[in-house]
Amino acid sequence: MNTYTLDRYEGMHAILIETERVGNELMVFKERLIEFAQPGDILAIDFDHMGNLRHVEIVSKQRKHKDEPLTDLEGV
Repeated sequence: MNTYTLDRYEGMHAILIETERVGNELMVFKERLIEFAQPGDILAIDFDHMGNLRHVEIVSKQRKHKDEPLTDLEGV
């Protein structure tokens, strides 16, 4: 699985930035992400052989304040 930061939603798409190759943007349909992911979240995504999202999980939620505790798998 590769990791991406959800940068923003634009129309019908979610714009992802690959964490290992900063500046590499990827557009995917937002229908699989809009219900649980917010801009700033770090996502682990597995694609099938056709390029469709096979599995998506949140690795780290965006913190609204720097004093907010870490969530999900961040810091593990």
